[in-house]
Amino acid sequence: MKRALLLLPFLAACVAPVVPQQNVSVRHTASTETAGNGARWHLFLFDPREPRSLEARIALAKANLQPGCRWANRPRAEIEAQTASQGARFADTLLAAPLICRT
Repeated sequence: MKRALLLLPFLAACVAPVVPQQNVSVRHTASTETAGNGARWHLFLFDPREPRSLEARIALAKANLQPGCRWANRPRAEIEAQTASQGARFADTLLAAPLICRT
């Protein structure tokens, strides 16, 4: 047990943080569905040839917000559920994100 604890810092160093990639094409559109408190769900579309984790899609979406938009604080479970509701076909290439945008 002690030996495993000693290795923990080395194992943690192997985990790379999710960093938005440069030169990644991200498209998004506002949906008609409200996310509450002035926010609306936006659908972010990513290259279907490169599946991404939910963390990577969130990081890319946050890094590619349109001017005048900001991320609305919603629980991760709500973001996961809204993304999943778009269909299994898009599980790794789409993100439903709550944004507040000035019009």
